[in-house]
Amino acid sequence: MNKTKKRFVLFYLGLSFCWICLLGCAITPAPITEKSGDSDFAQLLETIRQKEKLPAIAASVIIDGDIYAKAAVGTRKYGTDNWVTIEDKFLIGSCGKAFTATLAAILINEGLLQWDTNVGEVFPEIKMQPEWESITIQHLLTNRSGYADDANSKLLPNDQILPLWHDNNPPMDMRNSYMKIAINIKPRHPPNEVVIYANSGFLVAGVMLETVSNESFENLMQEKLFNPLALNTAGYGSPATLDPISQPYGHFSNSPIKKDFPDYISPMGNVAISIGDWSKFALFHLNAYQDINPILLDSVTLQKLHTPPNSATWANSGLESWIAKTIYGLDLKTFSYAFGWATKKESERNYLLFHDGQGSSFSARVEADPKSKSAILIVSNARVNLDRLKEAAKRIRKYYTTKTNLPDHFIIP
Repeated sequence: MNKTKKRFVLFYLGLSFCWICLLGCAITPAPITEKSGDSDFAQLLETIRQKEKLPAIAASVIIDGDIYAKAAVGTRKYGTDNWVTIEDKFLIGSCGKAFTATLAAILINEGLLQWDTNVGEVFPEIKMQPEWESITIQHLLTNRSGYADDANSKLLPNDQILPLWHDNNPPMDMRNSYMKIAINIKPRHPPNEVVIYANSGFLVAGVMLETVSNESFENLMQEKLFNPLALNTAGYGSPATLDPISQPYGHFSNSPIKKDFPDYISPMGNVAISIGDWSKFALFHLNAYQDINPILLDSVTLQKLHTPPNSATWANSGLESWIAKTIYGLDLKTFSYAFGWATKKESERNYLLFHDGQGSSFSARVEADPKSKSAILIVSNARVNLDRLKEAAKRIRKYYTTKTNLPDHFIIP
């Protein structure tokens, strides 16, 4: 077993131990009220929450382009009766990468840059490794830059990254500092050769968007995406940090955590949003959101965002591919990555979309089928093994396929 796998196994065992500790704690039944959302769905979620020993859980089901059900149950802070509501915000971690890619598409439509705009063009006066000069924003948003930030690569070593793991300065300044370190580390592979999941690539892409627009990433997202889609709860930063009374804390094991990852990592994901507004974003990507005027992106652009740009497969040496094969049992020939979406190839060039997201104290999962305009979204204010959310999504799908025309086939087996 190589060092990457050893580190992952130790990390996974550590999470499993914390999960066992959490399982040993009593979970107080949560009341189902009008603030919980759809009552039948809330009852199902409460059953899942009790089984999985979660502080809180929120989820939605989209069928044929409509939000069929949405609900939220549980407590904002473990050990209290401060119950969540359907309007509460949850951090969705890397599920927010699709937001970053969508923002890039909007700015490209506005002519501020192109998909083939490269790092060297945007930062001509910044010192960087020569290989970075030809890496495009498309490479970065599809994990095809050749750059890797897994634990075995020794990228961003501790003496450099630890000062950047705190919000010491304004987010734009912090992102610039991080970006300058990243682009001075040589990528492992040439662009487009392999798929390697790289959080840092999305951060560099975010700085590119800030530079060409001369505006902060957070303001751009608010102006170009959150406001037009009426995502009124959406923003960045840990919910309880901004409002410790009426927003959820995150949890690691059974310990409440007010502050999750640093705020400046916004382009990597880290969106805080209610389950209803996250569902609106999913509807937009399913080309089923009817209340947008003018239309932000046409169907051709949306299809591009959902389609891997080439046939590159996951690097066998990458941590993410090892997780995919060992934990999820995925066939890497059909499992790929588009623009902020992981994909599974179906027949007739239809791609099923999904993504997991995780901070230090929240976990999330989205599964979507553009062909049937159906989706399941689920999030908890606890860091848990992500296969638990996958199992919860399966249970939700099984429940609704017996009651509705929700497809029972979509997403990874």
